[in-house]
Amino acid sequence: MKKYAILLSFLSLIFLSQKTFSQCGSLLDVCHGKLDDARFLKSWPIQLPQQSRGEPLPQVSFKMPLSSGTTYKIFACNAEELPGKVIISIRNHNDDLVITSYLVEQQRHLPMIMFPVAMSGIYTFSFYFENGKEGCAVGVVSSVN
Repeated sequence: MKKYAILLSFLSLIFLSQKTFSQCGSLLDVCHGKLDDARFLKSWPIQLPQQSRGEPLPQVSFKMPLSSGTTYKIFACNAEELPGKVIISIRNHNDDLVITSYLVEQQRHLPMIMFPVAMSGIYTFSFYFENGKEGCAVGVVSSVN
């Protein structure tokens, strides 16, 4: 009987994780619908657990080359069924913060970032959820010129 309880728990865990992931995956279509006149370049599905006490903030980072003279439209779509609201931070090759989607002083999220690139190079896009909450989102990079 104990074996069946463990097996049932394991199968439930797999089913629930796949359901959450599939909900996160369905955000891709919703988010791509917000491109308007911008040209799609790249998207990343983001799914992170809640921050554990005493642990660093869960985050994921991706590198992408950006070209000078190009303005990039960067935004994300959050899954409504999870509490986390995604924050995007972009850093240059020197690891300097260039732009972010969260204004700390105003405690306000920007719905999108319009980023005119002055210097070509590899930029790091970091995604994490406000206050370390569990979340699921899709980040999108597009160009407008």
